[in-house]
Amino acid sequence: MSKYINPECDTSLSRTASALMLPLMLFSNKQNEIDKACFTKQVNWIRDYRTWKKYWTELERHEVVVQIDKKTWMVSPHTCYTEGISHTTLIHKWNEVKNAIK
Repeated sequence: MSKYINPECDTSLSRTASALMLPLMLFSNKQNEIDKACFTKQVNWIRDYRTWKKYWTELERHEVVVQIDKKTWMVSPHTCYTEGISHTTLIHKWNEVKNAIK
């Protein structure tokens, strides 16, 4: 199970985007990775594709998630991380992915 390390609510996120934080933490694997297609099926309270795109873009803009490849995304280790892996390792991986995008 992931540890949430940012207990202060990010007021810059909308309420719906903030509500997606808990499922992101629960459904991410030990490397803080998540399959977006599987995630959207698991979180079935957002049914419209346009709505998903809106909130997912918001999460990207606020650097909560970053795309690793076509299907896989990484959840920020500054937001949560799993006990089974080093927090420093996750931060290093996050920085590599962020730098590869630029």
